[in-house]
Amino acid sequence: MAKKEDVFFTLLKQVAAQLVDASEEYASIMRDFPESLARIPRMKVHEMSTDELVADIHHHLYTSFITPIDREDISDLALRMDDVMDLMEMVCMRLDLFNLDHMRPEAIEMAELTKRAIYELQEVVNRLPRYKKDEELMHHAIAISRVEDGADRVYQNALRRLFAEEDRGKEVVVWLRIFDQMENCLNACDRAAGVVRSVVMKSA
Repeated sequence: MAKKEDVFFTLLKQVAAQLVDASEEYASIMRDFPESLARIPRMKVHEMSTDELVADIHHHLYTSFITPIDREDISDLALRMDDVMDLMEMVCMRLDLFNLDHMRPEAIEMAELTKRAIYELQEVVNRLPRYKKDEELMHHAIAISRVEDGADRVYQNALRRLFAEEDRGKEVVVWLRIFDQMENCLNACDRAAGVVRSVVMKSA
């Protein structure tokens, strides 16, 4: 009979799956904007579902004497993944709040890179129960850093092109704030992976 998976690993996997679904929506909203404007509230649904899962993880932390990895690492990983979700939702909300009527190509590219990083993060989390034996786990965790590095180049090019354009004024400030949050989202993916990288290194 197979050993039942620890509740913390199960809940963390559910958070990762929620992020994957949200990242698909995030990339789609960016790609289809402004026609996708009506779909932006769906990101709030993803954000609330993620919050509930993270709250459940912390409830179990408060009531459990034994955890499969350090309880601080479980909490940090859950919170870092929650940051990823919050930032995706914040970016989409700003498209509406700032009354934008068009999309910039670099934003689409950064959203696609975010989705890719989140798929890698799901691989990392799904492999976490076997972190002492799974040699592929660290490869996926490091791959997120590479995606984030690629996104940094897109971000820099986006700002370069944004500031090179004339007579944009207010729009430059708006897009600067959006690009900053998109970059923060990718950084949050890497911070989440960094928690797992630390878990693996501590066990080596």
